[in-house]
Amino acid sequence: MDQYQQRNRDESGPVVAFFDVDGTLTYQNPDERPTNVPRRRVEDAVRSFVARGGVAVLSTGRNMTGLAGPLARMPFRGHVTMDGTYVLLDGRVVLDQLFPVPLVERVVHEMERVGMSALFAGESCYVAFGDFDAGDLDIPRCRSIDELREIDPGLRFGKIDFLDTQIPALRRSGFLSRELTCYDAGGGSCELALPGASKGRGAAALLDALTEKEGVAPSRVFAFGDSENDVSLLDIADVAVVMGQATASVRAHADYVTGTAERDGVVTALDHFGLV
Repeated sequence: MDQYQQRNRDESGPVVAFFDVDGTLTYQNPDERPTNVPRRRVEDAVRSFVARGGVAVLSTGRNMTGLAGPLARMPFRGHVTMDGTYVLLDGRVVLDQLFPVPLVERVVHEMERVGMSALFAGESCYVAFGDFDAGDLDIPRCRSIDELREIDPGLRFGKIDFLDTQIPALRRSGFLSRELTCYDAGGGSCELALPGASKGRGAAALLDALTEKEGVAPSRVFAFGDSENDVSLLDIADVAVVMGQATASVRAHADYVTGTAERDGVVTALDHFGLV
């Protein structure tokens, strides 16, 4: 049991729910790019949860710029972004675990050496590296550390996305395999993060900050997710809700398996637990 779960709950405290985005709040066909537009039923259910006093938090591999549009207009008080490396509560940073600059420099050099393409997720931007296919998205591109520094002089990055077709290149670098943790994000996508950084750690930091701010601990903590990078989040929750399309290894961490994202499983679960 995680340390956070062992703390006393206060029945007068709010119910907190952490929601993953891709494959949880949102659904897209396998041939489509991720969307930041949840279905109307899902959006209405989250708003109903908040209207009843719940605290809604986004927990995602995306950075804040990837949460524009409908997601940004929803009543989320907290944002656990880039797999827990950059966390905000009511717009205030409560955890900053972005890559150290020397590590970013070494990672870029290693990717150059082994011919690996990827998408760098930063505090304020995304950058496509090498031959990464960004489709029609308006994302700057670079092929060297100097070009990356021109785009973001501070090299403020917290996560690296890549396609599973790049795994052979990753394995050619002992440094990348040794120094970074690789997650299977599902749908042919993978992620690299700092060892020890996780959605669960980011969520625990947010819960600490919320308790300090409110003067009362949450009465219950729910977590909704569907992929490997959600496991640490699911494990700190009082109630772990796993989407129906999740793999068996992720479903093993569930207290409750709801419907698929395609069938608005978030709504089913919130209704099941009387949260809407």
